[in-house]
Amino acid sequence: MQKTYTSLYGQMVYVILAGLQLTFIPNTLLSLFGFAPTSELWIRVLGALVLTLSFYYYAMARNGTRPVVAATVRGRLFFCGSLIAFVVLGLAKPPLLGFALLEIGLALWTWREL
Repeated sequence: MQKTYTSLYGQMVYVILAGLQLTFIPNTLLSLFGFAPTSELWIRVLGALVLTLSFYYYAMARNGTRPVVAATVRGRLFFCGSLIAFVVLGLAKPPLLGFALLEIGLALWTWREL
């Protein structure tokens, strides 16, 4: 199951980078996706939560069992569907689809290597 570990390390790096950006310089990421800058705490709280996910991905990459790793694929595809729905419903701008595509790619990489 070594290949699955590699894909989860890739996911972990992506999650760490997104979490750090949301925690420390959130407006740069928000502007990339067409959102207005904010000084509210909620975006930094979200960043801390995203960073927390990296601990789980690290543990799964080292010790994860197939059912748990498979659950991440389903969860990540749900997240992608949510992002796509936000754009389709007009709640978010189309650049958010870039995040969805990246997430789909990483989820499918893991699924293929299960």
